[in-house]
Amino acid sequence: MSEPAKALDDESMYASGGYWRRRADLLYYQYFRFIVRCIGHDARSMIDVGSGNAPYLDWFDWIPERISIDLANPYRSAAVKGIEGNVFELSFERPFDLLSCMQVLEHVPEPEPFARRLLELGRIVLVSVPHKWPKGSNPGHVNDPVDLNAVTRWFGRKPNYHLVVQEPFAGRKGARLFAIFDVANPERRFGSAERKARRPA
Repeated sequence: MSEPAKALDDESMYASGGYWRRRADLLYYQYFRFIVRCIGHDARSMIDVGSGNAPYLDWFDWIPERISIDLANPYRSAAVKGIEGNVFELSFERPFDLLSCMQVLEHVPEPEPFARRLLELGRIVLVSVPHKWPKGSNPGHVNDPVDLNAVTRWFGRKPNYHLVVQEPFAGRKGARLFAIFDVANPERRFGSAERKARRPA
């Protein structure tokens, strides 16, 4: 498939919801859901960058303000505002209590300025990236292999917390790294307090 045809195919997958349907049962999304319930239990605003029309912001119904941003396919619903645009060209009155960016940085040709922009937009920043996927194993990824050192370099600091989630039966392309940054408090340790405070299912 040619590059333009591949781009059109990817675009239609996002727009139709096919991307989400093929991935909705992945284990790492369950971790994402749990982590947000822990670290965002008292959040009043949340923004997701690069959502690709994925509906997971609807899970977090205790957060009154939820915004999805994507270059072409932001998610929209009765409870989620979708904005089509580039994070470098958008401005907001204040940082969001929680920012998520799931499986995006590996696609960004210049990940460092993008990562630093995320730190400007959120008080707590949660990202996930493929963990040590082999270079060239996914044609849309320009930064593989990605590991904790790469994420630390892009953000200019170590995350406050990180973990690797391995999908069962998925081999080398089944691992994803989560990293959490408290922008104002680089020394903060996430742990039992967040777990105890999580919202009930």
